[in-house]
Amino acid sequence: MAAWTLITRSVLFLLCLAMLLAALALIAVGFWMRYDDSFDTDLKSVIYQYNDPKVLADAKFNIRVWLIVVFWSIIGLSLGAAVTAIFGMVSSIFVKRRGFMITYLVLMIVLIVLEIGSGIAMIVRRSSLRDATNALVNSMYTANSVKDIQIIQNTYSCCGAQNGVFNSMYCGPMSNQQYCDVTVFNSVDNTMMISGIILLVIVILQVVAAVVPVPILISKRYTIKYSYEPTEVSRF
Repeated sequence: MAAWTLITRSVLFLLCLAMLLAALALIAVGFWMRYDDSFDTDLKSVIYQYNDPKVLADAKFNIRVWLIVVFWSIIGLSLGAAVTAIFGMVSSIFVKRRGFMITYLVLMIVLIVLEIGSGIAMIVRRSSLRDATNALVNSMYTANSVKDIQIIQNTYSCCGAQNGVFNSMYCGPMSNQQYCDVTVFNSVDNTMMISGIILLVIVILQVVAAVVPVPILISKRYTIKYSYEPTEVSRF
């Protein structure tokens, strides 16, 4: 029994250590992508340009809101995962302290529910993301924002917009390039899809990490129960 308990505790510790490292790495990458000027400098100069006509400014504002919500959701969930992982590692070491293990399980369940909820929300809001990217591209052409148009077209190898009245100005008659509103949305959507797959893998690992401590708690409960059973005193 002792060997089995040691193996279970070791598995729990390694799972939580992996979750902690992944959470810290995701936080670091998130802050790097968000605040490092060397990452996607041109695209950031488009989204975070504030001296635009109202229609284009509103379209950029909606994209910025999307980015901010996604960014802080990822950071918040990652911080939650890091804290939960630390509790899991501590509970795997101090196994006699059942409070650590119970706290870890509660935090893990809450974290899994939040991650599943975030994933469902992103799927439900996918159509609004398409509307936001379409509005952004159409507003660029409508406002004739030459710098923004040039950056988008060079970055995504595209031109014009679906049903755009200005396509003839930017797309040649024999052009086989995709429309920019299509390519921009597809790029963002693919990124979201990859993030969703990674999140699904993480959730599966977290479910496993939430199941592993259960046998430890059960065995610990019975150990405590039997240790407090009164011993029968012989009358002779």
